[in-house]
Amino acid sequence: MRLFEYTPFSILDVENLRLHYAQTLDHWLERFRAHREEVARHYDEPFVRAWELYLAGSSATLRSGGLQQIQVVFAHPGNNQVPRVRKDLYHAPAAPPETP
Repeated sequence: MRLFEYTPFSILDVENLRLHYAQTLDHWLERFRAHREEVARHYDEPFVRAWELYLAGSSATLRSGGLQQIQVVFAHPGNNQVPRVRKDLYHAPAAPPETP
């Protein structure tokens, strides 16, 4: 947050989106795997395996807390055109907790 200390910006919200992004990566991985053969026709096998590893590994690292995805919302001090609470941003319920 020191980055904003000497700027004319106001920090409006800070949120860790790591579990949201892990879920996004899971969906991407599912779609990637569904089209793996098509991707392999355009790229070599090492690339395909590396991309699959990247998606799965990033999701796992986000879920374990080894990687963070922080979103900082900031604006000029006079800008009041932002939601006051996050619930206004989300329409779907949170995902159920994972069981080990």
